[in-house]
Amino acid sequence: MSNKQISKDNREYWQKKLSRKFDDKKSAIQSLHQTEINETTQKNYPTFIKRLGVEKDIEKYLKVEKEFNDYSKNYARRLEEKREQVKTFFQVLSIKLNNWAETRQWDTYDMPKYDYDNKLYDLKDKLDNYLREQCKLETKNAFYKSKKGLELQKLDELEEKATDLLHSDMIGSEVLQQISLIAKQTQINMTIPTDTIKSLPNG
Repeated sequence: MSNKQISKDNREYWQKKLSRKFDDKKSAIQSLHQTEINETTQKNYPTFIKRLGVEKDIEKYLKVEKEFNDYSKNYARRLEEKREQVKTFFQVLSIKLNNWAETRQWDTYDMPKYDYDNKLYDLKDKLDNYLREQCKLETKNAFYKSKKGLELQKLDELEEKATDLLHSDMIGSEVLQQISLIAKQTQINMTIPTDTIKSLPNG
């Protein structure tokens, strides 16, 4: 008997051969018992899942998976349904806003418009900004009509009167005299020197 060790190449050959032979044998045995294994697995599965404590998690997952798949299959149809809902509700809102605009004399230039072909709608901020602006204008108008606003209203009227005088055909000295009187009514310090008035041409 030789005392030589198995060479590296021989060792690799026998290693592969042994692995193949054992794998073939194991596969043959497993095939004989595969039916029994499958049946037992089917029987053990509920207990196995229960032991893992994931029953409820699986139920929740399957529910959302079904919803997702259903939504994905019907996406286009549902998208159009939602688009029609957006259109319908916006039309109702738009009619009401236009009625209010006509009654209360709002400027409708910046009133949000609906575009059917939009992929995403961004009317919320536009609508909010528009309504806030109308609210501000109405609040301002109401203030001018109140006791507190009378002074400001009077100033507006007198300013308009003074501006009209400046653009009138009156003699220059008379215009400045009238504006000086208007300034006194508003308690605005705008006294025009007599010399300035006298120096102006009289026609």
